[in-house]
Order: sequence, then structure tokens, then C-alpha cells
Amino acid sequence: MSEAYERERQNDSRLNELSAKVSALRGVTVDIYDHARAQDVIDNTVWLLPHAPPMKKDLNPSRSTSNEPPE
Repeated sequence: MSEAYERERQNDSRLNELSAKVSALRGVTVDIYDHARAQDVIDNTVWLLPHAPPMKKDLNPSRSTSNEPPE
């Protein structure tokens, strides 16, 4: 019985470690997305996607809101 308990404890510990790593990876992924979004990388590449929906109208007149590639 002791061996089964120890194995279960190890499994729980490894599951907690894996959960922490997945959470860290998610955080990095969200940070990358946020940085790309802030630099308009995502908005400026939408025109590359087939059947891309029209982009939102921007209140900043210095930026283009068309689906045409940036020059």
C-alpha cells in the first residue's frame, strides 16, 4: 500500500510541475500576442489571410484601415 501511495504522490507532484509549465507557456504566448498586437503586426498581416473580414475602422487617420498591404 505504501508503494502505491508514494507513486500517487509522485504523480501529483509531476502533475503540479506540468501545470506550472503550461501556465508559464500560456503567459509567454499571451505576452507575444500582446506585443505583436501593440506593434500592429497582427493587424498588418490580416490582409494575407484568405476571406479576411474587413478591418475595424481606426480613429487614428495616420493608419490605413484597408485590407491592402502596407507600403
